[in-house]
This record gives sequence, structure tokens and C-alpha cells, in this order.
Amino acid sequence: MGESIKVSVLMLTFNQEQYVDEAIRGVMHQDAPFDLELVIGDDCSSDGTVAACRRWQEMYPDKIKIYENATNEGLLKNFVRTYNKCCGEYMAICEGDDYWIDKSKLRRQVQFLDSHPEFTTCVHRVVNYYQEDRSMSLSNGGQKSVNDILDLARVNFISNVSAVFRRGLFGELPEWIFDVATYDYAIHMLNAQYGGIYYMNRCMAVYRKHGKALWSRSGAEKQYRMAMAVRNKLIGYFSTTSRDDVLKILLEKYEDNAVALARYFLSENRTEEAAAVVDEILAVNANADVKKLEKRIHEPRVAKHGSLLTRMLKESRRMLSRMLPVPHAK
Repeated sequence: MGESIKVSVLMLTFNQEQYVDEAIRGVMHQDAPFDLELVIGDDCSSDGTVAACRRWQEMYPDKIKIYENATNEGLLKNFVRTYNKCCGEYMAICEGDDYWIDKSKLRRQVQFLDSHPEFTTCVHRVVNYYQEDRSMSLSNGGQKSVNDILDLARVNFISNVSAVFRRGLFGELPEWIFDVATYDYAIHMLNAQYGGIYYMNRCMAVYRKHGKALWSRSGAEKQYRMAMAVRNKLIGYFSTTSRDDVLKILLEKYEDNAVALARYFLSENRTEEAAAVVDEILAVNANADVKKLEKRIHEPRVAKHGSLLTRMLKESRRMLSRMLPVPHAK
């Protein structure tokens, strides 16, 4: 392998014995007319995760690499170490509890990127599988095909399990990557400064949502903090570039999340913490309008429940989805 590798598939695992077999199957059964490698970074699993990975490695010894941490190092350190082991022209990501359901996934995305050098990333629609109640939904309703960094700065529309991107566009991973709770949005933003993001309206993967997932097990406060932290680091990064348009949007989105956090604190009668959020915003953006911030934080909140019909249709779809078979890796 080495220079001939077209795609490196990065897979992070930690105590995912019940899921990882399907994750690996979806990768290794790809109908890909090029060389690929599966690079697995296990963060000191205490169950049978590594044993399951080794069984697949015995079948594909030239394609699967397994790197085991002697101690549990956490998501970011495990990601950085595994990322640095990849050597493909392109990279794809499949966490150990997600999986691909279309054997043509990599072939389609690589063919697009090969023929469209102006794009850095190719993503697609996925099934969101809510494991607790076995309901499902489809991601990216109405997502446009051609997107740029400004679109991504406004909202993270990329499901990590769907992404294929050019490796090495921004050089080494920045040191500040260790200071964010999740790596995916940061990586996709760094890539997007070099070209477009193409969205394929074809469902080719399952994103599993369950209580053990990092985002799922984080409460409202932690989720706002996570969103603020990654945008804070991206603000610092893009403040050193000429992309003032990107910086402006990131500042706005940081403020939106901070205001939401302050409102959450007020709903919990944590008034001092709510007031302190204003200082956090000013530390990131000294030009922020304090009066406007305080007005936003304290203005009456209008519930956005949508129409009764819309809510009934959404609940009906959720209930109907529970009766449908969950797609699996082939």
C-alpha cells in the first residue's frame, strides 16, 4: 500500500462490540475500483471491540490497520493519532457505531471528486436511526447540491459518516483541535476554505443516535458549550486569514449559541452564570453590542412548535418509521 492508496477510511472505536462488525462490513464490502485502507483507532476498549476488528483484519490483512491505545486517551487524542496514520489521497470517516449501506458509496464520491477538482468534499444523505425507539428520519431535507464555506459556517449540514474529502489540504492538524469536544465540524471547515462541498441526494449510510454517543449524552448546557468552543477556535483561525466573510458568520453563530446558553441559565434561575455569558461573548468579539445582547437574552421566548398539522405529520412519520426495517450494511 502507501502511495497507491486512493481512500483512507478512518474508524474510531471504543466499547462498540455490538456495532463495529456492521461498521467494518459496510467499508470492506465497498464496490471500489481502487485501493483503500481501513485505519481503526481503538481507545482502549474493555469489551470485545478489538477482537471483532481483528477477525476482519484476518480476512483483509493488507487493507485493515488497527492501532490500540494502551490507556483511554479520549476522542480527540484518538482521532489525531489515527488521522496521522492515514495516507490516502482521500479520506472518509465511519465511526464504530455508524455504517454504510450502499456498496457504491465510495466509488460515486471519488468519481465526483476526481472529475471536479474545485470541490474539496463530497457528502450525501443519511438515515438518522434513533435506537431507543427504533424510529428513523432522513437527513438534509432540501439541501442544495453545491455549497461553499459560507453555507457551512452558517450551519453544519455534514453528517460525518457521509463525508469524503481530500487529505492534507490544510497541512498538519492544528494544535487547537485538542481544545474542542468534537473534531468533525472543525475539519470540514478547514477543508472548505479550499473549495466547494458537493451534496448527493442519495442515502448511503446510517448515523446511529443512541445514549452512548457524545452529543446524545450531553445536556443542553454541554451542547451549547461544545458549539461555542469549536466556533471560538475557528474564529481565532479565520481571524488570521483574509476570509472576513467567514469570520463574520462564525461570530454571529458563536453569539447565537451563547445567547441560547444564557437563556438556558435563566430558565434554571442561574442568573449570575447568565450574566457571565455576556463577558464570554465580549472576550471573543470586543465589538459586540452589549445592550443588544442583553435584550436578546431577556426578551420573551416565542415557542416555535409549528402548526398542529405539521406536528401531527411529523409524529405520524416517526411512528410509521418504527414499522419499517432498519437498513443494514450489505
